[in-house]
Amino acid sequence: MDFRVKKNASVSSSLSKNKLFWDPTTSDTMHELTYTSLADKNISTKNLNDILHTANEFNGANAITGCLVSHNGQFVQTLHGEKRVIFDLMDRIKMDQRHSNINLVWEGPAAKEVFPGWNMAFFSPDDYTNPSKGLLDFEKKLITLSSFYKADSASVRIFWSIVKDLCLHQANQT
Repeated sequence: MDFRVKKNASVSSSLSKNKLFWDPTTSDTMHELTYTSLADKNISTKNLNDILHTANEFNGANAITGCLVSHNGQFVQTLHGEKRVIFDLMDRIKMDQRHSNINLVWEGPAAKEVFPGWNMAFFSPDDYTNPSKGLLDFEKKLITLSSFYKADSASVRIFWSIVKDLCLHQANQT
């Protein structure tokens, strides 16, 4: 499963279900963050489609870009946008019951937008006559993309490293 959402970040920390720390005096600066989380064990394709729809609407309306990958029961997301909007969005994300164990991997100021114009994308094994082959093809594409994606941002480099590790870990288990 894969979605592309919007934005990235800095500083390793574990998140609770309360507000992120931020300096309101710099709330209008561009910011990025990357986090990981565990999907609820009962998450469905409908839940993932709902996330996709909500993220598409919110991100488009709020000038947020980035990427969200859902794979093997884990989420990895990088977000990029105005600091206040990113932190408000992260507060909403932390309250979402469809995942837990949210871990902030990177959060900090952004020099430039790293996923300009990205829309959401989604892979579902249900879309393939041979879901195992479809998943394998998807993992290969993610690994290739993570290897060739040139990022000036530490947040995005960390994001792709985690995505690649998720796919390689799955490949080593099969």
